Amino acid sequence: MLTKQLLQNALLKLLKTVPLHAISIRELCKEAGINRTTFYNHYGSQYDLLGEISQRYLNSIEERLESADSSDRESVHQRVAMVLAYMAENRELSILLMNNNIDPGFAERIFSLPKIGDLLEAALVNCRDERKRAATISFVIHGSYKLLQDWINQEDRLPPAEESEMILNLAQRVCV
Repeated sequence: MLTKQLLQNALLKLLKTVPLHAISIRELCKEAGINRTTFYNHYGSQYDLLGEISQRYLNSIEERLESADSSDRESVHQRVAMVLAYMAENRELSILLMNNNIDPGFAERIFSLPKIGDLLEAALVNCRDERKRAATISFVIHGSYKLLQDWINQEDRLPPAEESEMILNLAQRVCV
């Protein structure tokens, strides 16, 4: 486990200044203080390593959302605030993943989490027009993602609970 943590830390450090495709395994191993054979015992490429990092991040978000009761707005608000607090606690990683600098598919993966779909479906339960429903979901997803990007990139951010309230209020207005 220590080896994986060293590699993850090294990759994240390098990603601050070097694009993923330009990071060699040799450079990554040197930064981590391990040899290439050890790297290949755990990963096939730097992309696999990044995939594990981003999947762990998504799993953490999913865990925080899991017990949200879609019929209880306060429950959803508390869970979204917990997600935002996690993002803020892991700000450097959040910025790397959310700014689409290293994983262009990240936005799609975060909003395809099953619980997010459940929450959107619950908010649109009365919307019978499938075209309007699809357009609303797309609008809420992309708008919310942009708000999250802006929020995590700001030095002087609103507290997670306030940002959660704002995002949910805007999403609710769109879903009506």
